[in-house]
Amino acid sequence: MTSRARIALSRAAGRTRVVTAFAQAPQRWTVGAAADGWLTVYHQFVGDGYFPGERSITRCEVGPGACARIEGPGATPLRPGTASLAATKLRVAAGGALVYRPGPLLPHAGSSHAALLDATVAAGGCLAVLQLWTPGRTAHEPGRFDRLVLRTRLAVEDAVILEEQLDIRPPDWPAGDAVVLMAVALGPWPPAETAWWDDILGPADGAASPLSGCGAIVRALFPSLGAAARCVDVAVGRIAAAPQMKICSSPRKALETESKAH
Repeated sequence: MTSRARIALSRAAGRTRVVTAFAQAPQRWTVGAAADGWLTVYHQFVGDGYFPGERSITRCEVGPGACARIEGPGATPLRPGTASLAATKLRVAAGGALVYRPGPLLPHAGSSHAALLDATVAAGGCLAVLQLWTPGRTAHEPGRFDRLVLRTRLAVEDAVILEEQLDIRPPDWPAGDAVVLMAVALGPWPPAETAWWDDILGPADGAASPLSGCGAIVRALFPSLGAAARCVDVAVGRIAAAPQMKICSSPRKALETESKAH
């Protein structure tokens, strides 16, 4: 079964608003509260995880000046059998800002899953994506999945700055049943600087690396899902509270900042 969902957000009358939203079951959008200039929208995957052969295709567009947080469910199990697929396409306009945090993925024994991320940010746009992977911990099946394929394509304007595919089998997974944080940040804002992550990652085994001069990419291991989730909560909270986020409240101001940086 294939389900599709899409959402578009824009800024009007000084507020971020949902312009259009569409979702096929089991996907669903729920608009949450607006605070500190951000609008939170929950992207839910109703049901008990990804079942064999299930495919979800999701698209999110953030317009000039809009600031949105897309939050996923608490956790999404990946069930054993034929490979499932989650394809996500993100687009952020100049002066827009998007924090995309899908829920942790829990690969169960015998599961195969492909996660595809295609994100494009206009000059002056800001994007942060934070994804946790925990290989079946809550099902007491660590490291017994069949295959995970993680394909990522990131672009700023028309320039592709990262295109990679990770094909992971159980022997490739870090020892000790670690929880893995995979994050990227693009644009003229704090999380795109590698040093910003030092305090947030703390004792985690990992670090942020520069991404073609346009952002940062993070790979870090945590001993527990709780520790990893707390790290992500802190990161998202600091992003929303950062004074530098003022550059994303105005497309013109964002573009001026980008121009001065060069």
